[in-house]
Amino acid sequence: MPALSSRRDFLRRTGLVALAAPLAATAIEGCANVAATTSNKASLLRVGWTIEPDSMNPLTAYSTEADEILALVYDNLMHYSIELKPEPGLATSWTYSDDGKSITYKLRSGVSWHDGKPFTAADAKFTFETIAKEQLGSYDQWVSQLTSAQAPDDHTLVLNFSAPQAFNPGLAVPILPQHIWQGMKASEVQKFTNAHPVGTGPYTFVSWNKGQSVTIKRNEQWWGTKPAAEKISWILFGNEDVMAQNLRTGAVDICPEVPPTIWDGLAGAQHVKTVEMESFSFHHIGINVSDNPKSGGNPLLKDRNVRLALSYAVDRQKLVDVALAGHGIPGSVLLPSGFGAWHLDIPAAEQLNANPAKAGQVLDAAGYKLRGGSKVRTNAAGKPLSFRLIAIESTSVDVAAAQIFRDACAAVGIQLTLTTLDANSLGNTVYNADAPNWDIFVWGWDSGVYDPDYMLGIPLSSQIGGNNDVYYADKHYDALYGQQAAEIDAAKRLAMVHQTQQYYYDAASYIVMWYQSKLQAYRTDTWTGWTPLTGGIILNFTRDNYLNARPV
Repeated sequence: MPALSSRRDFLRRTGLVALAAPLAATAIEGCANVAATTSNKASLLRVGWTIEPDSMNPLTAYSTEADEILALVYDNLMHYSIELKPEPGLATSWTYSDDGKSITYKLRSGVSWHDGKPFTAADAKFTFETIAKEQLGSYDQWVSQLTSAQAPDDHTLVLNFSAPQAFNPGLAVPILPQHIWQGMKASEVQKFTNAHPVGTGPYTFVSWNKGQSVTIKRNEQWWGTKPAAEKISWILFGNEDVMAQNLRTGAVDICPEVPPTIWDGLAGAQHVKTVEMESFSFHHIGINVSDNPKSGGNPLLKDRNVRLALSYAVDRQKLVDVALAGHGIPGSVLLPSGFGAWHLDIPAAEQLNANPAKAGQVLDAAGYKLRGGSKVRTNAAGKPLSFRLIAIESTSVDVAAAQIFRDACAAVGIQLTLTTLDANSLGNTVYNADAPNWDIFVWGWDSGVYDPDYMLGIPLSSQIGGNNDVYYADKHYDALYGQQAAEIDAAKRLAMVHQTQQYYYDAASYIVMWYQSKLQAYRTDTWTGWTPLTGGIILNFTRDNYLNARPV
């Protein structure tokens, strides 16, 4: 699922190499190899998952899995604490100007990059200037109004903007070493694999055995409190059942994404603790609305009436009950309910949901009829409402949801042909911005920050080639986003955030299926110190649980 990230950070997707999903046997072998890398199990923290990171380049990586690893290799100016409040990172303090247009960060002294070179304000200045100049990925949404970055001395950074900044970009942007990244053009950044990432973070990169595992080791020179785990390995499994079995047997210590039925089955397992938490995540049905002449998407999907019918056709509560086994709530708008008051609560009677009769009425009125005994509607020109639907084969909840959606659409005269792909193949298919050749997908988002800004920024026109996965482009939406992003008054911003969510919901380019519970599980006999919180123990936008974990 894209991330973000969380925390996902997108550039253009052309040229990225899709990684084939490994067979379960390969993943199990990888697990055994990782377990054998240390004679002291207490020093190695092992995470099990079923989706491989797409890249180690923080400016082009689009998977939550990549973000999870890179957040421990790179430092931001600021980070989220275990209470999801801003805490110092490379910056020890920060202050705003009275007009909210300038932010001054006081930076740590004595910090070194993993290759031994000193970190200075010049690195931070370079990072922000490069992202703004080259319009790199999702980070661009936070620096699009940057007018200048200044480093008056080695330990001070000043960011100046053309408008007030409701969100502090220091919480989101990883700081890069200028001596490694300088001189690259945007096209070169896109192709840069960053095979051995160099940051200032609490862990240094060790290896990525593709199809098996990623390992990092503790940075003994890190400026913060030394974490207990000497190494962390993320171990890839070919399917979720095998992953859960390895948790049961003690081959892994924690699993951050456990499907509902498997999670239910882990209840009562010896030395295993299951945890259900509210999330900042949703899974959605995305519809290709690209205006690119080279788009291979079905042009009938650009008709809002067709998208409305797709939305009315499916019952979100059924999706939750069947695909999630009840571990979630029906979805609607871009901001999950975990955001509290920021989330727009649309009354059930006003939602585009679970009303197949209404779907039929909308299609009839728009001229899409059932003709000649066919079960698939056509327009006046004879073009059928027949679309391709893709989902990630290893994400069982998405496959189940896709099947329910396909059948619901068939009942209103819309034909969907379902194909499953591995995660990186789907990502590269969807994010081929030069020629997006797909119709509808099932996928998901984790918020990158504890602020409305990230999720609301996904559909921006400027994020085509970045986070914008359906190629939605609407100047009014862009303006609504810009207004809330520059509003420092919390009450006024809240109203703007609600208005922005409503506008995008009405466009029906997204069908948000659900806000899922974060279902995680961990061993109680290997590591302790885990703190459950909204968004998850790990695979969240705080890294503090990794830093706080300690051997039993």
